Parts: sequence; structure tokens; C-alpha cells
Amino acid sequence: MSPRRQLGTIVLIAAVLHHVLVVLSPAWVQTKDHEQGRDFASYYYAIRVAADGGDPYDTKQLSETARADGSRRGVHPFLYAPPFLLSMAWAPGFDLGTAFHRWFWLHELCLVASVLVMAGWTRRHGDEAPWVLAVLVATMTAIPNNHMMGQANFPGLALAIGGIWATDRGKPWLGGALLGTACMLKMAPALLVLWWILRKEHQAVMASVVTAIVLSVLTLPYASFDVQLGFYRDVLPTFSSGGYNGLAVPIGMFGNHSLPNVFHQWFPSGKGTLSSTARVLALSGNLSLLVGLGVAFRNEAPDALQRLGQVGAVSIVMLLFPVYTYEHHLVWTLPASLAAVIGVLRGRLPGSWAVVVGVGIALVAFELAAMKRLVELPDTAAWMGTLIRESKTVGLLALLAATVRMGAVPGPEDPT
Repeated sequence: MSPRRQLGTIVLIAAVLHHVLVVLSPAWVQTKDHEQGRDFASYYYAIRVAADGGDPYDTKQLSETARADGSRRGVHPFLYAPPFLLSMAWAPGFDLGTAFHRWFWLHELCLVASVLVMAGWTRRHGDEAPWVLAVLVATMTAIPNNHMMGQANFPGLALAIGGIWATDRGKPWLGGALLGTACMLKMAPALLVLWWILRKEHQAVMASVVTAIVLSVLTLPYASFDVQLGFYRDVLPTFSSGGYNGLAVPIGMFGNHSLPNVFHQWFPSGKGTLSSTARVLALSGNLSLLVGLGVAFRNEAPDALQRLGQVGAVSIVMLLFPVYTYEHHLVWTLPASLAAVIGVLRGRLPGSWAVVVGVGIALVAFELAAMKRLVELPDTAAWMGTLIRESKTVGLLALLAATVRMGAVPGPEDPT
């Protein structure tokens, strides 16, 4: 074994051990005695209400069921597409605390699946990809945060990247089915379907649409046609304003990393939704990002490293778009971070971009609680506090710049 490969193996083993230790403590230690389910409670009571013939998008019904259980006084609104309920069909067989704990370990398995899929997706780009990915996973504080909060990011991530990988390997119907399933678990991956439309991947797009329809039909035992229509008609439109089906979490809460939140800070509404000015700016910003990506990625036959960068860029835009992008959502930066590092290592990005990529990854990975402590120090100036508060958004923009540069400029070699 060469010294370089030996070093890579040592780094990989150390990174995996570090991740295991972080998951066991503090993540699992802080979760195992928690019986109220945190964010997971919304999914749990949504399936409970749906299984009893109720409306999972009626937060009052969810909270009444929780109080009847004696588990908690109320829950956040259920915000996912109706087919998400299928992924929770197992949960009513357990009480809230037990189901939450099982969800923790299910998500760790989905993280492993995501890592394996991303490793397979990028293996053509050199043997550095596995240890780079291991280091990214070990240092990303959003991962234990995702597990502890009972969030639902990794199943969608594994399916989305699996769909991209399958389509790149000439299996568009399989890839479309995987990505279509991801879109029904998390709405944001629909941007990858738009990217497929740009690339004229018509079979994959059609497979995604068909999969979404089939999953919606399979969901009818839990959510009637009227309930499902109500989600798309009444709930989904509230995402653009920050209303989020009555979500009571403030938009300006520390740790919101989206661009609409930046506009909200500049033009606050004084209530739980974006002001008219902030909403117009957010819409304009989102449209500008979409048009910008479309122009940058207009080449119909990007090489393999360009495609890698393009997927990374779209995954960052998924995070910048919504009104709410909290810490656990940042696990979706893994494809972009991996793509950007590979771009530097393979020479697709000039050496000077290593600084941009390194700073972006470091800001995104930094411990959120430590950032908050820095802001609250008595000697921290107001401007410095604002810079720290928005630093993860800056990190997302740095990764976006790197992946757009990588995805827009063809290179001399194509490692397909």
C-alpha cells in the first residue's frame, strides 16, 4: 500500500470513529431519555391522526391526540407532502418516545446509506472521495443535530443522490423513480427535477412524475383526495410567506440560514410571516438564482465533473430558497461540499478556490451553539454579532460559488 493510500485509510478510520463517538455521546445520550419526540412528534401524530381518518394537516387534531396521550401539550404543524405518511406507517405500533428513539437509529442507517451512495456516485473521480466524505461527515455538526431533533433529511438525501447516480449510469426510469420518491419525502429535491428538465432527461422526469402520482394514490388510505388537494392548495402556498401552515417558530430565530431570513432581518414584519418587501426580495432572489443556474448550466452535454458541480450547486440552492433553513437542513450541503473538494483535488477548480471551499465548509460545519455564545459575549460588537449570526449563510454562498464555477466551466478531461 502506498504512503498516500495509507494516510487516506488512517484519516478515514479516524473520521468514522469520531462520528461514532459523537453519535453515541452527546447525540444519543441527549436523546435516549427524551420522550416528547421533538420535531418527530409532528410526523408521529400526523400518521396517528391520518390512520384514524382525520386530517394530518389540522394541527389542532394533532395536538389533541398528543394531549390525549399525555405526551405533550401540542406539536408543530405537519408540513410534508401526503406520501410522507407512508414512511411513518410503522410508527403507530409504538408510543411516541419509543418511536422517536427508533427514528434516531433509522436515520443513522439512512446516513450510512447516503454516504455509501455518494461514495459510489463519486468513485470515478479518484480514491480520495471516501476519506473526504468521511471527514465531512465527522466534522458536520448538523448531522447529530438532525438525529437529536428527529428530523427527516437523510432518507430523501440518499434517494435523491441515488436517483442522480442511476440516471448518470443510463438507468433513467430507476433514477426518476428514486428522485420522485425523494420529492414526496422532501419537496426541495424537486429542483433536481428542474435540473433534469434543463438537461433534457425526459425519461427520468417522466419517471419522477409517475412515481409521485403512484405514491399519492398509495397514500389514499391515510389521506383522502380532498386532504391531499388541501395540502397543495392551502398548505404549500404558505411556504412562500413563511406562514408554514401556522408554524409558530419565529423566522428571525437564531440559526435560520436562508436568504429570505436575511431579507426578513432587513425588512421585518413584526409577525410570523415575511413583510411585503422581504417577500418581493425573496421571490426576486430565488428567481435570480434559478435563472442564473439555468444560464450557467446551459451546456447540454456537461462532462462528469461538471455534472457533479451542478448537482452540488442545486443542493445549495435548495437551502437558500426556503424561508426556514435550520441547522439540521444543512446535511444537504454534503453533495456540494464533496463536489467542491473533488473539484479542487482534480484541478477543475483553480488552487485559489481551495480557500473559498475551505471557508465555506468550515462555516457550515461550525457548532451553532458556539456561534450563539460568541454573539452573546458582552464584548461582541453589533456588526460582529450580525456577521457571526449570518456566517452559515455566507458559507452556503461560498459553496454555491465554487460549485457553480465547477459546473459551468468544462475541463480538459472527462472521467466518465
